[in-house]
Amino acid sequence: MTNQIEPEPIQIKKTNKWLLAFLIFLVLCAVTCLILLIIRQRNSGVIQAQQLALQGRCPEAIQILNEVIAENPKSVIAYQIRVECYLSFQSNVYTESQGYLIAALEDTNIILGLKPQDASYYGKRDFILRELAPYEIYSANKYAIFDLANQDAQSAIELGAPSSAYVYRHYARNFIEANHCQEGLEETQKLIQQYGTQTSDYGQYYSLYLTEAYICLGELDLALESAQAITCDDPVSTCKSGLLAEIYLQSGDYENALNTVNYMINWQPAGGGWRYFIRALIYYEQGQIDLAQQDLATGDAYSWYGTGVDEYVLAQLAFDNGDKVNGIYHLQTAEQMFDTNYSVLRQETLKQLKKYGAEPIPQKINLPFSTPSLP
Repeated sequence: MTNQIEPEPIQIKKTNKWLLAFLIFLVLCAVTCLILLIIRQRNSGVIQAQQLALQGRCPEAIQILNEVIAENPKSVIAYQIRVECYLSFQSNVYTESQGYLIAALEDTNIILGLKPQDASYYGKRDFILRELAPYEIYSANKYAIFDLANQDAQSAIELGAPSSAYVYRHYARNFIEANHCQEGLEETQKLIQQYGTQTSDYGQYYSLYLTEAYICLGELDLALESAQAITCDDPVSTCKSGLLAEIYLQSGDYENALNTVNYMINWQPAGGGWRYFIRALIYYEQGQIDLAQQDLATGDAYSWYGTGVDEYVLAQLAFDNGDKVNGIYHLQTAEQMFDTNYSVLRQETLKQLKKYGAEPIPQKINLPFSTPSLP
């Protein structure tokens, strides 16, 4: 008996293959749609947050951005918008104001971890660090932050930042404010050689940097000369009038120093406590102790902390009262606080410490944020 060989169910196999392919197609479509939906939702959140930020409604924008980032920790644009929101916040409370800048710095660090070859974000971090430095009480911390800022400025330049970018200017000024006075002077002179003295940038920036560099080096005559070309001015910031007041003060020209600082205070009495500290020292040198003490109190009310000038005045008052211990303490504190704009007064402070048989207190760097990862 012959065995019957049944034919293979070819049609059935073909049908199963087509069915399987169709099912795979459906699954892929579903996954693709889901991915597109997620992307759309994320993009929708970013767009909504961006619109809110442009309307000045950053607290609402940040709530949405927090959700977007929680779902997608690699969303550069979400971090970018949140950085700009943090930078837009202002507060009269020291810890809050500093905290917004630190939050912006942390987000920028994350962005640079995701885009380590993007020059613009190194420029952004340079900017944020420069904004953070003035919040530091002690000069050692300020110098360290400006050093970090300059590493970012250099990275931005090396990665192809456009020649018009502010990092080129900051590269010179960061040197000065980090107490590398000669290097800052040389870099500023290079900029002046490149762009000349007839541009608006010379009056707005380069002559100012020259002045700061000369003060930093203790060359007050040259500082006074270069300050004449500064075009920017402000009643509460150290632009032309503020730098002139610091130069006159440290030159012992108390008449011009007093006239300049009075001009600034009359222009805008509120804020800028450092101006009152300068006037307090002038009044002390003129023997007007009551006025000096009044200005110390006013300056303190308008400041989160002093500049060193206030501590220097307190030291002189303590010595006049026969209180050597507190006099030395205030001198040591002043020396720790003086930045490069008070280099001459700092040298006088060191001389006085030596006279009283005391030493300056060694400064340790203690920054309020994790050091940015640098290339």
